[in-house]
Amino acid sequence: MMRTVSTALLLIAAFTLQLSAQQLSVLPDPHVRLISEEISGDAAYAHIRHNSQFHRPRGGSDGLWKVAQYYEEKAREYGLTDVKLIKQAYGTTRPWNARFADLWITGDRPQRIASTIQTPLHLADLSRAADVTAELIDIGGATAAELQGKDVAGKIVLTYASIATAMQQVVVGRGALGIVHYPSPFYEGNGIDGSGFNMPDQIRWLSVPSAQIDGKEPTFAFVLSLRQGVELRNRLAAATSPVRVRALVDAGFKSSEGDQPWQVMVEGFIRGSEPGLAQDVVLTGHMQEGMQSANDDASGTGSVLEIARALNKLIVEGRVPRPRRNLRFWWVTEFSSQRQYFADNPEAHRQMWVNVNQDMVGADQSQDIMRKQNITRVPAARFHFLNDVSEAVVEYMVRGNTFELSQLQAGITQVYPKPHYSHLGTRQRYNAEMIFFHGNTDHIPFLEAPIGLPGVSFTNMPDRFIHSSDDDLETLDRTQLGRNAVSAALIAYAMASADNSSAAALAAETSGRGAERMGRNLRLGLQWISTDSDRVAAYHKSVDQVRYAAERERRAAASIGEIHAGAATLATSLAQSVIQRETQSLRELESHYRAVTGNAAPARPSGGDVERQLTGLRPVIAAGPREFLDGRGNIAGVTGLHGLMGFELLNFIDGRRNGLEIYRHLAAEAREAGDHYFGVVTPAAVLQYLNNAATSGMIRTR
Repeated sequence: MMRTVSTALLLIAAFTLQLSAQQLSVLPDPHVRLISEEISGDAAYAHIRHNSQFHRPRGGSDGLWKVAQYYEEKAREYGLTDVKLIKQAYGTTRPWNARFADLWITGDRPQRIASTIQTPLHLADLSRAADVTAELIDIGGATAAELQGKDVAGKIVLTYASIATAMQQVVVGRGALGIVHYPSPFYEGNGIDGSGFNMPDQIRWLSVPSAQIDGKEPTFAFVLSLRQGVELRNRLAAATSPVRVRALVDAGFKSSEGDQPWQVMVEGFIRGSEPGLAQDVVLTGHMQEGMQSANDDASGTGSVLEIARALNKLIVEGRVPRPRRNLRFWWVTEFSSQRQYFADNPEAHRQMWVNVNQDMVGADQSQDIMRKQNITRVPAARFHFLNDVSEAVVEYMVRGNTFELSQLQAGITQVYPKPHYSHLGTRQRYNAEMIFFHGNTDHIPFLEAPIGLPGVSFTNMPDRFIHSSDDDLETLDRTQLGRNAVSAALIAYAMASADNSSAAALAAETSGRGAERMGRNLRLGLQWISTDSDRVAAYHKSVDQVRYAAERERRAAASIGEIHAGAATLATSLAQSVIQRETQSLRELESHYRAVTGNAAPARPSGGDVERQLTGLRPVIAAGPREFLDGRGNIAGVTGLHGLMGFELLNFIDGRRNGLEIYRHLAAEAREAGDHYFGVVTPAAVLQYLNNAATSGMIRTR
């Protein structure tokens, strides 16, 4: 065995040396250059320009249907095969569309306050039809004190309370006709969700409750900017007679595609050279959002389309080889399209291998110093060499589009070593990095139980413009759009093309980066032993950390074997290397503990009642995609357990691990990221979540 391992590692090293002249090991340099040159951020921007014209919320909006038709038409035009526009069921939310809405101050000198001809966001989604003229009355934040003594019945109220609160307490509860909402002037905001934060002219994308309240239908709400709201409030305060307004809302629960709830997705393929290989590489972006939603997520869908055009053109022209695996392109309704597709086709995910998602990939980073392009790592429970391909590509693109002073000494006279610019874009650097996983976009339906496919996502955050009138074309940079498209395309093409000739280079990336990851976890353990007051607990926590990291790397090693039957030797050698590193790391922990305390490594204390209960549980997933479609939401959360850790807890369930092993892996994953990221995982929280999941019927605890 050791001779086989040593031989395989030598093969990896030799192949790595052959590639040393290349800056990106996961693809041949000519293919990298051709893909980078062909993909255009300007072309992707043109799709965004088209689609940002449409207000396109989920649940059956006419704007969403028009955008879907556009992607269907373009996918066919660009030569994709098996293109389909797929109309899907969608929960119980009724289709809603607004044809027109206007809000005017009436009288001798009428003045328009808000209108959908300015932006559809001036009307809150799901507003009901109305044509009323009434007095406008200021109720501030709609607190009990502010409402005391005010007769709001038959009037329209101006408020900075949430629309849901005002609708329940003032419209339904006190007989007001409708709402004119603006952001609170007393809330600065944190810049993440766009509220306030020096954005006085921003119109937020908001909604009226969809269901009845106390047996009554909600009415309507107009949405103003902070500046508009404060000016209107001051006008009401200074008025010597009632200010009357006319609210006209032409909206209703119907659509051009029928009155039953629906959503939509578009699918197209670049077929691989081995059609029987059930390892599709799926690229995704979501179509539905508000108006204008240029970055979230017209940028992602436009980028996916440009990748499809560019790769298909290069393949058809014979400039790059046709990949072994299918490239499958999905333009979706966020989250719900994929879940509905998997529910309708319960075996379909077995044809898929990995997912590369794009959500908010066009940000002009100069417009907000907090803007950064984040690319998620694959979570530990789904770990895969996809993660290493993604990290290699992102690092390559960042290095190639970042200036370092030492370049001048190396004789590089251009600003960036390997720049990718769009013709009409900026010359800014590429501010991007890989981060621990998050759950706010379309890679999640692939990662989650019971699907279980690895995925990564490109997502710009934080962002002050999201879900508002400021998410428009002028906040985009075609150059950053192009760089993200190139990065996603290189990742997808490398995965789709992986074969015996590239397996060694891919294994080298996984082995080397895996050693770094294991080293990071060893460092954490050594620090805890050195600094924690309870060194016995610190030692066992450190052991758990190393074992967690080793299991993750064994999973990455096994994934190398998925490339081709001929890669089995490489996968075995990587797994053996992980075992050796794990053994060595555990020895280092023991040695460090002895050096710090003067004592031998302690035996693990017996756990308490909760840990004993966890040891006695061996959970299994008990439901399929159809059951999870509705049942997932029935799993009650646990106070103190981060939602993403609940998500990952389900992913760790494999029928082999007991509850205590799941807890230890989950706690280690959270510790690696840091308390600020995933919080602290406790045995009691894990036990409660397992019980909640069992109550929902999604798992069984044996």
